[in-house]
Order: sequence, then C-alpha cells, then structure tokens
Amino acid sequence: MKSLFLAVLMSAIAVAPIEAQAKPSAPVTLIASLYAAFACEAVVDAPGCDSTHELMDQPKPVLARYFDAQMVRLWLADRKCAAQSREICSLDFAPMWSSQDPIGTTVRILPTNDPRLVDVELLSPQGKTRQLLRYTLVKTPQGWRIHDISLGKEWSLLALLSRKP
Repeated sequence: MKSLFLAVLMSAIAVAPIEAQAKPSAPVTLIASLYAAFACEAVVDAPGCDSTHELMDQPKPVLARYFDAQMVRLWLADRKCAAQSREICSLDFAPMWSSQDPIGTTVRILPTNDPRLVDVELLSPQGKTRQLLRYTLVKTPQGWRIHDISLGKEWSLLALLSRKP
C-alpha cells in the first residue's frame, strides 16, 4: 500500500510541471497573438495576408490590444511627427522584428520565471543571425499589455519613442 501511494505521488509530481507548461501564461499568449496577427510582415505569404499594413501603421484601437496606454501615446506621437515632418522621427524599423526587412525571420517565444517578462528569439532566414528581444509587460484593467520591447542594451522601444526628435 505504501509503495502504491508513493508511486501515485511520484507520478503526480512528474505530471504537474507538464500540465503547468501546457497552458501558456496570459503574457506569453499576448505576445504569441501579436506575432500571429502580424506574421504577414515576415513569414506568411498567403491569400488574404496583407504585408502592407504593418504593426507600426495600425490605428490606436489595434495598438491598444497589445500595448499599454503610454506606449500607444508615444507610438502615435512618433507617427504624427513623421507625417508632419515627412521624415523619420524616432523609429525607422519594426521593433517586433528588430529589423527593417524581417522577411523570412522565424520566431520562438520563450516564457521566463517572471510573468512580466517574455523573451522572443528571432532567427534570420539562414539562421545566421540570432537576436533575443525582451518584452516587458504590465497588468492593466484591460489585461496584460506590452510596456517595452528591448534588444539587450542596444535599444529599448520605450526609450526610442520617449526621446525628442
């Protein structure tokens, strides 16, 4: 009887981490949905996939599905600056791809021990270049939203959009 109890307990312990990993966290799900929604920018070439409407060009309600209010405000201000000046203001690349030309980039979403942080590994088409983006999320009344995207010490979307052009 004791060995049966021990066997059942051990199998429950072994299965628990698998079940915990099976359901991604809300922040991971948000990042996955962002990449799924805008995969046309880099990896999907299919009917109905419109790569001319990038994340950067989306209206406020679409940006607000993914980003917190501060990031949406900064993003729209940069877009307004670019429209008025007819020049690049703070942003000249697609942050979610860390590139101006993401064609063929593959993505791997990596949860971290901190639910506020999600890492995204980007691989170039031939696998020659690997970049690791860090998404910082905040809990808002609307749910989890992206507060920043960064590539190590190279750049931070929040910092880029916060600077004066």
